[in-house]
Amino acid sequence: MFRFLILGLLRNRAPMHGYALVKAYRRRSGAEVSTGNFYRELQRLVVEGLIRSSANPPEADIRRTPYEISDEGITVFDDWLTARDAAVGRISEDDLSARALFIGELEPAAAAAVLDRLQDNLWFWGKRLERDRQLLLSQGAEVDREGASTVLSLLLARRIKHVSADLDFIEGLSRQLAEQHAATGTDAGPAPPAKSRLLRKRDAPPLSNRRA
Repeated sequence: MFRFLILGLLRNRAPMHGYALVKAYRRRSGAEVSTGNFYRELQRLVVEGLIRSSANPPEADIRRTPYEISDEGITVFDDWLTARDAAVGRISEDDLSARALFIGELEPAAAAAVLDRLQDNLWFWGKRLERDRQLLLSQGAEVDREGASTVLSLLLARRIKHVSADLDFIEGLSRQLAEQHAATGTDAGPAPPAKSRLLRKRDAPPLSNRRA
């Protein structure tokens, strides 16, 4: 995916060096990215001829190499962006779904502990996303010509919804495992708290998409 992020950042823009591309991605997406992965993908794109190094301006740091997109890179990016089959019949197996496949194989108490940790981590991540989005909205961030601020606000709202859905999923999985353990007479151990319901407490506003 980094290849298309880099190509998109260079499309219709002046040449940029690697660190400037990393900063541009972070600013536009509100997400962190491994600089090592980013630079490795840069080199792969150069080898494939999708980007190429460009001349440095006289005042620029000579240690930093600017890159520009090639005609072939433009074609590859445009084909990806406008693909008719984008997101059709494709399921991304993320970390949570991958773990869920095997949690039922753990001892009941161990499964409950894993689910509890997952809930805690998701809960705090969701609160951070909500805080970041509210800060962005309260600042009245000026939308630049590319609409980056508006897109970031919507991306944060989308991620918050995903967190809420994941919390509901974990609560449902915990319930299902408890029912299975009860049916087999197995001690289910301590049940993790239902944090999706805790989100509705007055001191913890719901992780929901709020209109700007």
